[in-house]
Amino acid sequence: MKRTLALFMALFAILFRPAFSSAQDYVTTAQDKAMAEKVLNLLHEKYLSARISGEPMETADLMVIAAKELIGVPYVAGTLDEDPLTEKMRVYLTKTDCILFVETCLNLARTVIQAGESSPSFNDFVSNIARTRYRKDPPYSYSDRIHYTTEWIRRQEGTLKDMTMELGGEINDHPISFMSEHPKSYKQLADADNIPRAALDLKAIEDVEKELNKVPMTQIPKARISSAAAGISSGDIICFVTTVAGLDISHVALAYVENGRVGFIHASQNDGKVEIDARTIEEYVSRRSNLSGIKVVRPL
Repeated sequence: MKRTLALFMALFAILFRPAFSSAQDYVTTAQDKAMAEKVLNLLHEKYLSARISGEPMETADLMVIAAKELIGVPYVAGTLDEDPLTEKMRVYLTKTDCILFVETCLNLARTVIQAGESSPSFNDFVSNIARTRYRKDPPYSYSDRIHYTTEWIRRQEGTLKDMTMELGGEINDHPISFMSEHPKSYKQLADADNIPRAALDLKAIEDVEKELNKVPMTQIPKARISSAAAGISSGDIICFVTTVAGLDISHVALAYVENGRVGFIHASQNDGKVEIDARTIEEYVSRRSNLSGIKVVRPL
């Protein structure tokens, strides 16, 4: 059994070895790099200890540990758009928003598992972020970035599993079109009538929306979250489905199940930081008129 597991891990590392490592292709700070390396080393230590004890950790387990290490990190909107004229991949742990928080936890965990017994590296962490955030290798344009959470999930099929329908979900007739219908809300698209690059990006995003709409959207509606909660595990990615026309997901968090309570850890815009929320997932959704339900996505 151990030999089979070792062979699987070696194959996984080969297949998913990051190819992106050029320092000139991303923006970060010494503080962010140091923080990432600290969390990677902590996760690696716990991962190896768990393997020795015969109770190996999964991606979701490591994600929750990473999330707890990031508690208190400030919520800062728009960190990926600091320079709207140049699309650069930005790697920050000292500031975050909701989807970047989840993306960071996921890729910290993946980097550790891919490393196996070797020390996880910051460059490999950056490579994993590139895989989940962009559709192609650099140099990037704005439309190369994955903007919709729905696409972010679907492009990772095989390493993420959408559990929504298994947990009592239903088809949600809610087509995606928000970015193409509100280009003025985005600095990179606002002047598409006059700037060729912006026009190209807007057209590319319209094409992405059309492709996404070929597959039905799904959700667990508010009324079914209570019954679905028993099937939610710590580390599951919780996507809060919005009622806003054209938009798919308005908030993302990590499920945190403790003593039977199905809560969540997230980067809260209201409280301005990463925190373990005082509410359960059901309570959070039920009190918000702009949410229709949730999606549950499980890291594999």
